[in-house]
Order: sequence, then structure tokens, then C-alpha cells
Amino acid sequence: MASIQVDVDTTPLAASVDNTRGHLNLVTGAVTTMEAAVIAAENEAAQTICKNVDNGFYILVKSQISQKAVAAYTEMASKQMTLLQLVKALDNVKRQMENDFYMITKRYTKLFQSLNKSLETRVKELDRPAMRLAEIRKNMVFDKLKDDSSMLLSVSAESLPMAQTALSGKMKQKTQVAMQSLAGYVDESRSYSERVDSILTGGEKTSNSADLCYLPVVILETDSLLNLDDKIESVFTAHTDVWQNSASIVSEISRVQPELKWTASSAEEKSFIRGDFLSLCENEISEERLSKEIIRLFDESSWEKCVNEL
Repeated sequence: MASIQVDVDTTPLAASVDNTRGHLNLVTGAVTTMEAAVIAAENEAAQTICKNVDNGFYILVKSQISQKAVAAYTEMASKQMTLLQLVKALDNVKRQMENDFYMITKRYTKLFQSLNKSLETRVKELDRPAMRLAEIRKNMVFDKLKDDSSMLLSVSAESLPMAQTALSGKMKQKTQVAMQSLAGYVDESRSYSERVDSILTGGEKTSNSADLCYLPVVILETDSLLNLDDKIESVFTAHTDVWQNSASIVSEISRVQPELKWTASSAEEKSFIRGDFLSLCENEISEERLSKEIIRLFDESSWEKCVNEL
């Protein structure tokens, strides 16, 4: 068998491979550089986009806040104007109330001053009889004290019994006068009570009317302040030594009062009572305004009298 020996020169191939490896290394370096540049560009673009998005968001929020601030400021300004108007109105109301208060205070001050003067005048009128009596009795009291005192400042031993006897006699005389005065007052009081009792009880009693007594009674009917449809009835009786406890009389009158028959009083009777009432007002009430008001209420009252006896 033949043997063929072939020699192959690989030097150009090796050189070509070496050149190719260099080019591959350059390509690898270029790719790596490009990748780094792309990554850097992407990062820069991402940062730019994020920055722009953040700025846009901040600008949007700022715009919305500015719009809300403008709307709130406008509303605040309108409400401030309203509040200023209310302040002015309240200030006017305050001044008006102060003026009304001062006016009412002045009016009632004058009224109470007039009432005080009127009451002072009435008190003076009430005290005038006592003061007049005091003026009349002053000299008598002082003279009495002077007369009751001892007339002898110093006496001798011989005239001492005589002076004591004279002083004792004078004291007995004064005591007798005082006892007589008290007795007269007691007799006068007893006589007055007997006259009043005789008037109230009819003067005398018979065997048939031993338990029958006559007593003046006034029944006053007024409208209730709580219920307009309700009436309040008050019974008034005379109070003397005989009729001190009138509770039983008032109770009996209240019991039989619904059965009483009433009729209008005559003009003559009313005129007679009105004359006595006017005389009483003139003598007891010194203030003209109060007297006129009492007389007005008296004239506006309706009168009725009972036609049957209890």
C-alpha cells in the first residue's frame, strides 16, 4: 500500500485566527462600551422622566392648592364683609338698647322717686297725729315729772317727817288720778264693745230667737289669674270681741253660698255707699293718684245683693 505524506501549512490560518480573535476582542469591548452607554442613557432618561413627572405633579398640586386658596380667600372676604355688616348692626342694636335702658331707667327712677316722696308724705301724714300728740303731751309729761319730784333738797331733822308726809300725799293723789283715768278708759272700752255687739246682734234677744244673730258679711268674687273660666270667692266678716273666731261663720256661708239668690243693687243704695266710700278715701288716702285709681276700680265693679236670708 502506498504511503502519501501531505504537509499542510497552517500558518496563514493561525494568523487569520489571531486576527479574528483581535477583532472579536474589539467587538466585545465595543459591545460592552455600548451597553454601558445605553444603560447610562436609560438611567439619565429615567431620571429626566421622573424629574419631569415630579415637577408636573408638584405644579399640578400647587395649581390646585392655589385655586383652593383663591376660592377660600374669596369666601373669607365675602364672609368678612358679612361679619362687618353684622358687627355694625349689633353695634347699632347695642346703642339702641343702651338708649332704651337709660330712658327706661330715667323713667322708672322718676317714678320710684315720686313713689318715695308719696310714701314719705303718707308716712309723715300717719306720724303727724302722733307727733302732734307728743307735742301736746310733752309739757304735761315734763311738768308731771317735775311735780312728782321732791321739792325739798335738804331738810332738817325736825321737818323731815312733815316733808315725807307731804310727798306721800302727793304720790297718793297722783295715783288716784291715774286709777280714775284707767277706770274711765276701761268703762269707755266696755261701752264701745257693748254698742258694737248690740249693733251686730240686733240689740236684744227674745225667747223665740235666742240662737238667731245677725252679722254683716261681704262676699267678694274675683277672676282667677290662672284659669280665666274660674272664680275666686272671698268672705269677709266683722271682727270684734264677740266675733273673734269667724272661721265657722265663713265655712257656713261658703257652704250655703251656691243656694243664695242675687239681684242687682238699686242706684240709690249704690249712690249712698259710694258717698261713704268717697268720704273714706278722702280722709284716709292723701295721694290723689292712688285715690283716683281706687275710686275707678270701685266704679267699675259690679254690685249684687242677696235677696234671701241665711
